[in-house]
Amino acid sequence: MIKQEDNNSFIDKYFNLKSSLLYFGIFVLISAVSMYYLNKFFAEGNNLDIIFSFSKNILVSLLLLVFLYFILDALRLYFVLKTLKADISFWNIYQLVFINIFISNITPLATGGGFAQVYFLQKKGVELGKSSAAVLIRTLLSATMLFLSVPFIVLTHQSMLNLLPGNYVFIYLGIFLALYLLIFYLIIFRVRLIMKMAYKFFYFLKNKHLLTKKRFRKIIRYIFKHLELFSNDLVFFIQGKKIFVFLSFFFTTVFLLAEFSFSYLIIKGLGYQIAFSKILALQILVVFIMYFAPTPGAAGIAEGGYSLLFAGLIAKKDLFPLLFYWRFLSKYIGIFIGIFVFFYLIIKGGVEGEK
Repeated sequence: MIKQEDNNSFIDKYFNLKSSLLYFGIFVLISAVSMYYLNKFFAEGNNLDIIFSFSKNILVSLLLLVFLYFILDALRLYFVLKTLKADISFWNIYQLVFINIFISNITPLATGGGFAQVYFLQKKGVELGKSSAAVLIRTLLSATMLFLSVPFIVLTHQSMLNLLPGNYVFIYLGIFLALYLLIFYLIIFRVRLIMKMAYKFFYFLKNKHLLTKKRFRKIIRYIFKHLELFSNDLVFFIQGKKIFVFLSFFFTTVFLLAEFSFSYLIIKGLGYQIAFSKILALQILVVFIMYFAPTPGAAGIAEGGYSLLFAGLIAKKDLFPLLFYWRFLSKYIGIFIGIFVFFYLIIKGGVEGEK
């Protein structure tokens, strides 16, 4: 477990009210501007009330999907933690879903969500190495499924290449996948090499008098200890109880299918009959693009990429309501709930064991 002063500095850096409100304001501003211009230039009038014309079955299905979406998001992390033999209740994990959605969508490159979950898992008694491993494994499972699907989608849907940045898409894709697999390999199988590189880097800083000898030893001890724990927990997951490993993969897959089903149901409600496989392919490409977005919550990039890819499937007048309700159901609701959960756990001091 990390020390109390480390906890406090962590809160100050990542969870203070001023920076959170600033990032949230940037997210809202970019999202609003993006929606405004997409509605103005790519849609034909503001027809958001079209959702009320959806059939009762579609509306009920969307409401049930929202509920299941958050449940499945919690279950995928819950069973990763179960595989690592972490003792934590499902309710606590369910709260983390909204914390993750909120923090991820107000920080650049979605960097804050993972840190937030690690922090709160520690508050619930889960060790730093184990909580870090669980959050990274959860992310790696979904990212691996998505990224390994992209080459297949691009190769089997040649028409989609016209919507992507020229002939360089395969180069970008190849470089990213190679780096992704390399990092994954190093973390699991060559953690000693990472330790060696970290040691040389901080030793260089010490020799340049940028770090004191005492600080150098403290950092190296901390990094070595938690990298070792982290690596052990990753290996432990792979070799863990098979039923929990299976359920981790299963709920990750079902979660992703649920996330991509929002667009399918909305498009069906708009009166189109488009195969789920085609919508799934487009959604995977959208999420792939969002992974590289530097803006908070991929704001602007998500809306633009989604509109670009789906513009060829539906009429111009239906593009904006599709875009709005996709973002509203899959992100905005979770962010709104996450604000209240965040304020409850941080501002109101509602985290157990903090007294």
